[in-house]
Amino acid sequence: MRGELKRLAFAALLILLCASRGSEAGDFRPVDVEGLRILFDSEWVMQTAPGYVPVRLDITNLGDTRVIDIVADGNRYHRFMSGRPPRVQVLQTLRMARGDRVRITIPVPVMDDSENYRFEIQENGRTLEAFAYQGFRSGIPGANASALIVANSSSAFGSVADSLPRPDASGRTVVPGMRTAIPKHDFVLDPSRLPVNWLGYTSVRAVLIGPDEWLALDDPQRGALLTWTACGGDLIFVSADPMPLIGGGHRAPDGQPDGAPHAYFFGRVHRRSTFSIVSAGLVSVLADAEKVQDANFGLPANRMGYWSGTDTRGFRLTIPGVHGVPTRAYLSILVVFSLLIGPINYWLLRRGQRLVLFVLTVPVVSAIFIVLLAGYVVAGEGFHVSGRAATFTMIDEARKQAVTRGSASLYAAGMTPAGGLRFPRDVAVYALGSDGTGSKDNQMLDLTETQQFSSGIIHARAPTNLEEIAFRSARERLTFARDGAGFTVVNGLGARIEHLAYRHGGAAYTLDAPLAAGATGRLRPGATDATAFVPRDLPALGRFTFLFKAQPDNTYLAVLDQSPFWEPGAKGVIERGSFHLVLGWPDGQP
Repeated sequence: MRGELKRLAFAALLILLCASRGSEAGDFRPVDVEGLRILFDSEWVMQTAPGYVPVRLDITNLGDTRVIDIVADGNRYHRFMSGRPPRVQVLQTLRMARGDRVRITIPVPVMDDSENYRFEIQENGRTLEAFAYQGFRSGIPGANASALIVANSSSAFGSVADSLPRPDASGRTVVPGMRTAIPKHDFVLDPSRLPVNWLGYTSVRAVLIGPDEWLALDDPQRGALLTWTACGGDLIFVSADPMPLIGGGHRAPDGQPDGAPHAYFFGRVHRRSTFSIVSAGLVSVLADAEKVQDANFGLPANRMGYWSGTDTRGFRLTIPGVHGVPTRAYLSILVVFSLLIGPINYWLLRRGQRLVLFVLTVPVVSAIFIVLLAGYVVAGEGFHVSGRAATFTMIDEARKQAVTRGSASLYAAGMTPAGGLRFPRDVAVYALGSDGTGSKDNQMLDLTETQQFSSGIIHARAPTNLEEIAFRSARERLTFARDGAGFTVVNGLGARIEHLAYRHGGAAYTLDAPLAAGATGRLRPGATDATAFVPRDLPALGRFTFLFKAQPDNTYLAVLDQSPFWEPGAKGVIERGSFHLVLGWPDGQP
C-alpha cells in the first residue's frame, strides 16, 4: 500500500510539472556566482526515447585558476517499481584558468519510464549554485518520442515553426490557473542552443531544421547533428534548395533528384519544402520518414530486442561456457559451513569440555571457509571478464568514417572490474539490465575524462547487457584488384577475416580461406551461403543473412574474428562466440 501511494504521488507530481512547463523540460537562465559567469540551458523535449538528454553550459571564469564540478543527482522511476527508486549521479569536472571560457554539453542518460534530475555547480565540495528539478518521460518508444524543431523566428521556416508541433496525446492534463496553453508533443528550439555532443539527440524522434538555421550553426553543432544522423537519426532538412550538409568532418550525400530520402550510414536525410511540411502536417511527415528507416539497424532502445532476447539466466546473448552463478555449489558450501561452525563445533568442544575455545574456533573456521570459497571461485571462474557481442559496422572508405552498432553481454567472474566500465565520451551506451528494461541499480557516471560508469552497470557473477552505437574516423580498408576471373584483396581492417563476400559489377566473389590482418588473399567467383557462418543461436540471424542476400553492388561484407570498432568497456574481455560483420564501400557510400 505504501509503495502504491508513492507511485501515485510521483505520478501526480509529474503531471503538475508537465502542465506547468508545457512541452519542454528544464531550466534556461544566466548566473553570476563567485567569479563564474554561467549560462545554464537544460531545456529539452519532455517525452524522450531511451538515450541521453543534453545539458548545455557556457562558463566563463573571471577569477583565479579553479576546479569546479557540475553534478547531476536524480532518480529513476519504473511503473512496477517497489522500494526506493535507483539513484543516478553524473559528474563533470572542469579545470579553468583565469579568463577561460568553456562551452560544453553534458549528456545525461535517461532509460526508465520517468526520471528527474537536479543540477548543481560545486567547488571543493561546496555548492555555488543549484538549479531546479526537471523531469522526463524517458521510456517512450523511439517512434513516439518528441521531435525537435530547430527554428529562428526571423527566418522563413521560423515563421511557421510554431504551428508544426503535434498536440500532446500523453494523457497529461492542464491544471486550471497554472497554464492555459495546450501542451505540445514537440519542442521548438533556437539554433544557437543546439548541443555540441551528438548523444543528446538520441532522445528525440527526428530533427527538423531550415537552411537559415543550418547556416547559423557553428562547426561543432553541425558535426553533432550529422553524427547523430549517421548513427541512425532522421534529419529533415526543410528546403527545396540542394544545399550541401557539411560540418564536423562530415559531408552528407547530396539529395536525390526526385527528392527521395537519402541514406547516410544508419540514418536518413530527408529534404522537403516548407510548403510540403505545412500542408501534410508533422504527423504525416514523421510517418513517411519511418517507412524508409531500417529499424533493424537504427538507434537502439530498451524494451526493443532488435538483436537479442533474454534467456532464463538474464543474458541477452548466451555466452558459451558461462553458465551463470554456480548456485548449487555455493549453497552446498554454505550448508556445510553452517553445520560445521555451529552444531558440530559446539558438540566437539562440549565433548572435550573446552567450550571456552568457542570464541576462537568460530573466527578460525570462518577464515578457513572464506579462503576455500575464494579459492573455489578463482579455480572455477578466475578474475577475467567473458563477453559475447554481435556488431555491425558500416565503413565508408572514401570518407574514412565508420559507424558501429553492437549488442553485447558481459560476465565478470571473480570480481567487478576496477573502476567499472569505461567508454569514450562519444559512444552511446545503453545499460539494459538483466530483463532488457534498463538497469535498476544506483549508478555513478563520471564524464571528466571518459564515459566511466564506476558503479551500477556491471557486478561480479551477474549478467551485464549493453547496446552501443559509435561513430569514428576510420583508416581501416580492404584494397581490391582485378586478377583474371576474380580479385585479389589486401586485408587492412586490422583483424582476421573469417569470411568475405564482394559484389562488383553485379557479380559475386568469395574469399577461399580466412585471411590474416595485413595479408593478401584471392576471391573466386560465386555467391556465399551466409547461413553457414552466421551463428544459428544469434537472435538477429534473419537480419544478418538478409544483408548477404540483398548486398548492394560495389560493396563487401566481411566477418571478423574481432572488431577494432567495438568498445567492450573493460580491458582483457575474453570474447566467446562473438559475431562481427562489416559492410564496406570501397568507393564511398553513394
